[in-house]
Amino acid sequence: MNFTRPIRERPTPNLLRDQLDEASGKHLGFHIRKGQWNASQLLLNRCVIEMPTGEGKTVTTLLAAASLAASGHKVLVATANDYLASRDAEWMSPLYQWVGLSVSSVSTTTPQTERATIYSGDVVYGTLREFAFDFLRQSLANRQRLHTNKEQTSQFDFPLDVLIMDEADSILIDEARTPMIITAPIVDINNARESCYRWASEAATEFHRPSDYVRLGGDGVVALTASGRKRVLRETMPSTMAALTTTDILHALERAILINETIHRDVHYVVHEDNIQLVDEYTGRKAAERNFGGGVHQAIEAREGLALSRESAAIARISVQDFVALFTHLGGMTATAWEDRNELRQVYDLKVHRVRAHRKSKRVLMPPTICRSLEQKWSRIAEETQSMVAANRSVLIGTRTIAQSEELSELLAEKKITHVVLNARNPASEAAIVAQAGQPGRVTVATNMAGRGTDIRLSERVANAGGMHVIVSEVHAASRIDRQLIGRSSRQGDPGSARLFVSPEDEIIIQAFGEQEAAKIRSAAQQGSTKWLLAKVLSAQKRVTQLHRNERAEITARDLNLADAMHDLGLDPHLDPLQESN
Repeated sequence: MNFTRPIRERPTPNLLRDQLDEASGKHLGFHIRKGQWNASQLLLNRCVIEMPTGEGKTVTTLLAAASLAASGHKVLVATANDYLASRDAEWMSPLYQWVGLSVSSVSTTTPQTERATIYSGDVVYGTLREFAFDFLRQSLANRQRLHTNKEQTSQFDFPLDVLIMDEADSILIDEARTPMIITAPIVDINNARESCYRWASEAATEFHRPSDYVRLGGDGVVALTASGRKRVLRETMPSTMAALTTTDILHALERAILINETIHRDVHYVVHEDNIQLVDEYTGRKAAERNFGGGVHQAIEAREGLALSRESAAIARISVQDFVALFTHLGGMTATAWEDRNELRQVYDLKVHRVRAHRKSKRVLMPPTICRSLEQKWSRIAEETQSMVAANRSVLIGTRTIAQSEELSELLAEKKITHVVLNARNPASEAAIVAQAGQPGRVTVATNMAGRGTDIRLSERVANAGGMHVIVSEVHAASRIDRQLIGRSSRQGDPGSARLFVSPEDEIIIQAFGEQEAAKIRSAAQQGSTKWLLAKVLSAQKRVTQLHRNERAEITARDLNLADAMHDLGLDPHLDPLQESN
């Protein structure tokens, strides 16, 4: 490795390990395992470590960060969310301080005036998106300072030395389809534009495919047909829209139709305090700092009957791929990286190393349950949950969306099965809910479990009864996300089991094969044997995984070509974005 800027002599690995082990025993109540230390030393090279759930990724990350920071390198640790960044920095601070290192964290609520001081420390915890936004903000500030020749108190050099990522696959694979964009309001919503958004929202429900519009290309863009355009011209519209062109009106209607088909409440976003907040499909959490672009956000606000926010334009932009490439050294940890090891190597030059659990897994993977319909699937999940509760076991049911978690919750309530729901509506209760999920008879319904950051510890009664039972209610777009959920069972050699449920109405089938083919599959499942359905669902999952992989490759290639073109024009591809991405 070719690190730069050493500022103090690095302690020997054995001395540092002994010091951190002493601090861990004193402040955390447990000692560092050999496997954790060995995994941390692998992170001193450019790689991703796959470490089973419950094996201590937080401590392993600390060991690697401390080893690198002790040599004088500025280390950023990217976590799954602001809560984990704050928690891990505070939790691990006694160990860092024990070996003479400073540690802090940044979040969306950290004042801008404090960030220069925070980044001057040895180790900083935060989310990758917050790091990227700070890099972009500082780049904008540096540009302004050069143009105005004014000194700015917030001036600092953003550290681009070492980046260690928790849940590295979530960051480098899942989030890589969404660039980090800083926007600035540019257009107030005048009466004409607001009337158009609201009219289009109402009118969109009356237009039908294929007579009025079609979906085009891989992105499924909506285009009105000739008859659809003629129909628009016959529609009654508010007089306030008279100032708009026909093209403006047609585009607004096509956009409204598209969001009705592709963007759904309690799946892709929630309404919180009269605001639209996006939901990350891979973590199940609200992404408060993100907005839809290109007028889509305002169109959704109109559909929900909310006040319309100002339209905005991108003033700075960077992709995940571009941002992590800026760091001298890159490494990460996760429980699920093996499925994407080729992409991690090809795109990021990161080799994946698998670390064995220090105790052999006792997990029992039960045969999948194949159902003829979605209704039958929910019913069978409720029945299995009831039987597990009766056996004094705990149950974790993973759902793909908020809407599904609440639909299942209603069914469980009807059957008088006591349970708790963990989704984007109650993030403040997350740690408490997960911590109690291993108690006898406890039923937890949760959206995706990536990066929850809290171990599920089984009570002795549950362990003796067979451990936690995990139900995967529907396959996700990538099999490793299902594996993340299943990994919550049988941690550190605990007993436990897991089962997958599938139905012909699972969303993955529509995503993979389209609506017409999905309708044929649903029809076929109602007749005769359904043994073929599992293979069909799993092939759909592989197809969607590959579609997303191709999409990420296209984004990377497009960004590289755009960057080259902009450099030739003397422009900065991060600070002079030519167009905004949604």
